[in-house]
Amino acid sequence: MIDGTERPIQRPKEQQKQKNHYSGKNLRHTSQHLIMTDENKRVLVLSLITRG
Repeated sequence: MIDGTERPIQRPKEQQKQKNHYSGKNLRHTSQHLIMTDENKRVLVLSLITRG
């Protein structure tokens, strides 16, 4: 299974990074990751941060 998730992060100090990391959906600063798991729910791949 492949899925995306947003994990909360500390608010960046730079204005542009704040804009890049703000999630209107979660109303906080987040980083996005893609996760691939097998049928036993073991994590096979966890991507690097895909935003900012």
